[in-house]
Amino acid sequence: MELQLKNIGMIKEANVKIDGLTVIAGENDTGKSTVGKLLFSLIKASSRYKEDLEENKDEKIFSIIEKIYFRLRRQVDFSDSLDFRKLFYPPNFKRDIEIYGIEAVITRIGFIYEAKSKLDIVDDLENIKTILLSNDNIAKMQRNAFKKVLISEFKGKIKNQNFLEEKSEIKIYDGSNPIVDISLSNNNIKKFEVYDELYFNDATFIESPILLQLSELIDNSKTYFEDIGKIGTRTANVSLHIKDLNQKVKESEYNQDFLDLDFIFNDLNIESLVNDLSNIINGAIKYNKKTKDFMYVSNGKSYFNLNTATGIKSFGIMQMLIQSGFINERSLLILDEPEVHLHPKWQLKYAEFIVKLVENGINILVTSHSPYMIEALKVYSESKGLQDKTNFYLAEKDEGETTSSIREVNDDMWLIFEKLSTPLSKLKMISLDDIL
Repeated sequence: MELQLKNIGMIKEANVKIDGLTVIAGENDTGKSTVGKLLFSLIKASSRYKEDLEENKDEKIFSIIEKIYFRLRRQVDFSDSLDFRKLFYPPNFKRDIEIYGIEAVITRIGFIYEAKSKLDIVDDLENIKTILLSNDNIAKMQRNAFKKVLISEFKGKIKNQNFLEEKSEIKIYDGSNPIVDISLSNNNIKKFEVYDELYFNDATFIESPILLQLSELIDNSKTYFEDIGKIGTRTANVSLHIKDLNQKVKESEYNQDFLDLDFIFNDLNIESLVNDLSNIINGAIKYNKKTKDFMYVSNGKSYFNLNTATGIKSFGIMQMLIQSGFINERSLLILDEPEVHLHPKWQLKYAEFIVKLVENGINILVTSHSPYMIEALKVYSESKGLQDKTNFYLAEKDEGETTSSIREVNDDMWLIFEKLSTPLSKLKMISLDDIL
């Protein structure tokens, strides 16, 4: 899969392949994170519109089911007509639709005719059939879902503020086949075409292990997708990728015994991967529902989240995601500057584990400004023979511009190390007299 961008955020142009391991290196404020957030937005919009579609249908159908039931209750003595109550009792009716689909409605229409009832509910039942058979405007639903995610991730401001009038483009290709074609002008979606399904059905964006300390606060916050009334009128706003990750790691509570999950994820050796992480941090991170906190468990002892090193949390998040099944072949894992909370020694360990995941068929996007991390990813991927599944890119500011470009540098890796080592070279040139 290839993502093509033009005038998105501060990125003037970028063509990025997502196939195996993709590494985007560069200094801060060069648009690296924009690529990850945009991919997360596209994938989540693709999956969320389906959820919105089903929720919208379910809401309409259940409203009609309740309307039918309350009308029956006023007109029929259920003590003499138990079959009426059994068939049209809302939870029963809804469950039957989930199991049998439109046949559940046809059965009830037949029952009304056989009973020779004069009750005028057949029209309502036909309305349910129409909803079940309706071809919804999928393109409109996808467009709306994408717009929601853009607001959540970018506050709706995805264009470079200095070039608002220039056309922006987002395109995805799978080989030579177009999958997505989006154009924007002045932050408004002008064109939104989806020609085929995305390969990825989910994405996970990991930004900082500090999330584990803020879990309860995130629970009480909202994203643009949520109904404010369900949470409270005075709530903080968080990006969708933050709330999404928080929910996923908390679900690990139900999958602590990863040995039982191997039959679900046959292509991913859950036990081996989790054991590797456990050996690195000499323990595991687990969610405790009673205390509403993540605990570090090591050598039979439990330690509170606040007393646990952020480096341990970084590996712990990966542990929990694997145990919960959120890292798999159809899910894109996005790691935004994972080196920030890691000592150089653990940066190498983290890079080694990333490559092991790629070796197991996982697609990963890494953004980084650490020479340790980037060199380690290069060395480990080559040692595993994954050169053809690894692509390196350099994000850098255009000369004299407020924009940046992202280019592939597989054959020019020295460009990355030259760019990232420049500050250290300048520091070495400063004499003690200059400092004093």
